[in-house]
Amino acid sequence: MPGPHPRYRRAAGLLDGMRNFRDWAPPGWHWEVVSGARRLVRNPGLVVDPELFWWRSRGPQSVQREPAPEMVVRRRVREEDQHVRRYMVALDARFSSTWQVFQGSHPSYEFVMVPSLWVFTARRSRRRLLY
Repeated sequence: MPGPHPRYRRAAGLLDGMRNFRDWAPPGWHWEVVSGARRLVRNPGLVVDPELFWWRSRGPQSVQREPAPEMVVRRRVREEDQHVRRYMVALDARFSSTWQVFQGSHPSYEFVMVPSLWVFTARRSRRRLLY
């Protein structure tokens, strides 16, 4: 028998114990405090395709994804950087403590819970809100 709808269930590790949406950081990013100001900073190391951070496969239906061409990865990284900038502006200007649940394009991908402001700041011209 299937479990409750993802919107209503608490998946282990989905929020990692966070209650405040302002503490959430996109996968591959972390909060850094510089001179009293908080900002999102990409994790150190090689810059990895954002899609690999966002969509982790699980279970027997896991799929082996083909690596994206370098040009596609660069575009995704550039789009994610722009999205983070829009998100930071929205954090300063708006308040929303609601969350939304997403799943990638393949059924084996884990659900991802994100603040509604993250969704709001996604480019509206894109059909898929995340990657």
